[in-house]
Formats: sequence, C-alpha cells, structure tokens
Amino acid sequence: MQAILTIFALAIAVWALVVARRGSLLVLAGASVILGYTFTHHFWRLGFGPISLTLGRLFVVGLMLMLAWRWRQGKLDWRPLTGCDWLAALFVGYLTLRYIFTAPADQFASSVSPTWRIIASFWIPAALYLAARYSELTERSWKTLLTCLAVLGVYLASTGIAEVFQQWWAVFPQYIADPQLGTHFGRARGPALMSASLGVFLAVSFWAAWFLWARVSRVWQLLLICAMGLMTIGLYFTYTRSCWMGLAAGLAVVPLLHFPRSWRPVLLAGMLLVGTAGALVAGDNLINMGRDDSDGSAGHSVYQRLSFLHVSLRMFADNPITGCGFGRFYDRKMPYLSERTQQIELESIRKLDHHNTYLSLLTETGLIGFSLFVGMLAAWGRLAWNLARDATAENWMRAQGLFGLATLFVYMVNAMFHDLTLNAHEHWLLCLVIGTTVGMVSARRAAASQAATVPTTVEKSQLGWSGLTT
Repeated sequence: MQAILTIFALAIAVWALVVARRGSLLVLAGASVILGYTFTHHFWRLGFGPISLTLGRLFVVGLMLMLAWRWRQGKLDWRPLTGCDWLAALFVGYLTLRYIFTAPADQFASSVSPTWRIIASFWIPAALYLAARYSELTERSWKTLLTCLAVLGVYLASTGIAEVFQQWWAVFPQYIADPQLGTHFGRARGPALMSASLGVFLAVSFWAAWFLWARVSRVWQLLLICAMGLMTIGLYFTYTRSCWMGLAAGLAVVPLLHFPRSWRPVLLAGMLLVGTAGALVAGDNLINMGRDDSDGSAGHSVYQRLSFLHVSLRMFADNPITGCGFGRFYDRKMPYLSERTQQIELESIRKLDHHNTYLSLLTETGLIGFSLFVGMLAAWGRLAWNLARDATAENWMRAQGLFGLATLFVYMVNAMFHDLTLNAHEHWLLCLVIGTTVGMVSARRAAASQAATVPTTVEKSQLGWSGLTT
C-alpha cells in the first residue's frame, strides 16, 4: 500500500510540474472552484490540524504554489492595479483585522466558525481573484473556462432534477441522498446540500453557456440551447425565489446589451409577454410555494426576514461604526430577541444564522465594512459595464464584461436573501469571474499605456538624430 501511495504521489508531482510550466492559471482556478463545489468534505477530506483538506482546497493550494513559482521565474505579467483592486484589498484587510480583534463567543456559536469563515469566504476567494487576474487571458483559455462552467451546469441540473424525482441512482455524489445532511432535502440542493447555493451556480453556468453559444458550431449551439433549458428546469426545482430573481434580473438587462439595437423592441416585447404569461399562470404558485424543508424553516421564511431586519437595525444602532464583531451576530443577537415593543415575531430566529449578506456585514463589521463591501461591488459592476461597452475591445472581451455583470446580478440578488459568507463557494465563483474581468481591463490599460509611450520614444530619438546631423 505504501508503495502504491508513493507512486501515486510521484505521478501527481510530475503532472504538477508539467501544469506549472505550461498550464493555464485561469483554467486551474476554474477547476479549483468546480472541484471545491462538487467534491465537498462530505465526499472526501484529509484532516490537517483545525482545517480539513478537500480536493478543491488542495487545488487552491496548488494554484497558489503555481502562482508563486511563476512569479519567482519572472513569468508572471504584473498588470497595473485598478480602483477595484484597492477596494477589494481594503475590504479583505479590514475583515481580517475585525476577525483578529473580535473575541470568540462564550456559549452560543454560529454554525460556521469565524476562523473558517474568514479563510473560506474571503482569503481563498481573494487568492482565486489574484490567479484569474494575473492569468494568461486568451480567447482559448476563456472559452475553456466557459465550457467547464457549462458542463458543470448540465451536471448540477441533472443531479437536481434527479433529487426532486428521487432517482437516487442518478445522483452523484451519493451523500446528497442523505436527508440527515445539510438542509432543503426534497428540493434540488446539489453537492453543497443547499438550494440557494445550487441556484447561484446554475444561474452563472447558464450565463457561461449563453456567452459560449456564439463561438461554437451549429451542432454545439443546439446542444447549448438544450443545456440552458435543462439548467432553467433545475433552477426552478430549487424552489428558491432569490435564485429565480437573480436569473430574471440578468435576463431583463443582458440580452438588451448583448444583441444588436434592432432586436431590442422584439426582445422587450417578448420579455413583457413571457413575464405577463408567467405571472398569470404561475403567480400564485411563486408566492405560496408548497415546499417542506428538512429543517422546517420554509413556512416562516418570509416573516423571518422582517425579524432579521428589525434585529439587525437595532444592533447596528448600538455599534454603527465597527459593528458587533466578525462572526458574532449569532450570539450577540440574543438580548434583542426579548423586545416586546413591536408586533414582529423575533424568537423564531433564535437558532438561525443571518439570512442577508448586506445586513450581516453591517451588524458585524459596521458602516466601514458595509461601505467597503458595497463600494467594491459597485466598482466591479462599473468596470464590467465599461468593458462590455468598449467598442475598441475584442468581442470575446466585451462578452466577458457582460458575463461579469450577469454574475454580479445573480450574486447581489441572492445576497439580499441569504448570508452567502456562510457558504463560501459562491464567493469562489464570483471572484473567479470578476477577477477575469478585472484582469482583462488591466491588461488593456497596460497595452494602451505602452502603445502611447512607444511613439513618443521614437519621436524623441528621431529629433536627437536629426539634431546631430545638422
């Protein structure tokens, strides 16, 4: 057995050297996100001190080693920093300081420890952001990334549909079929065992297939249309309104920007017709979904949003600048639940973590953390918009700008209904896509700066030569 493990380790080391020399950082970053989401700690893990290693986390470690090796070899193209980079660095840095200077909870504790939360939801996404930003951004590597995400979407949609119809033979990994693990059993919930997480990945995979469609042959275009339809069905079976709204927000904006202006009246009329028909046919079902979750929380979900809002605003009023402490919402909300000056039921959220990313950061990190977070999202959106509208950029780069916008729509809408910092993989996916967008913009600015500098140098040399000859 020891000999087999040694041979296996040597094979991995050889392939690691090959990938480090010739592999694409962008594709490896995408593989880290996909493997991290698909093969969680329920599938396989290796204990490593207080942190368990999974396939995705091992890939992230390899990605960082590859990034450091290329930097040492001088093979990394250091592109100029943008305002988005500075905001992201300030945000992660501030959260790190709040984590360091926040005392741990004494009795009540969140379902996710602050240590793991800062590592998985912020430090690892920052590493993926850097890898995507400084990768070799070619059309080929970009198409490969979109293809991987589209294939992921087909797998996730098929698994989710099989879950709903209890076709467990078609579900992989098999731990998804265990009702004792995770939440939302009975709905499509995927490898992360959470319907909202599955919906985010399906929606982003849908947009990956959308922007890949124009760059493949007719046969593959037909297959991609079927794949997008399958992803939409899988998204429906998550029975998660925020996921539907996230995809709908992108569909209300992206097609109008993606297709020629002459198509816009037809698109607007089509969207109005489909929206009206959907509201008439399924409006009541969308509002009053008959879903029975394994944790029994679905029945109070709408009213609990009001409870979270009320408690969060009271907690923010008491600690407006720096918040109550990173990872401390769960236990420090307890004194506020006994308030009886209003008619909102507060006790129902006693055993729950936060259900809103924005309010969670507002209460735990104060106005500073909240402002940095919202400012970072706004800067990312503006940068993606500018890339999408840049007529001098190549078509695939402009498509990446729209892809970044669509991904932001999905994330920001779902962040209003779930604390996505408690389930890290959505941040992995977001930073992969946005890091790619920022990297393209930064590379274009560097190329434009060089193009503006070279003629000036030539002109000066010509003037000096002519002066000498005279």
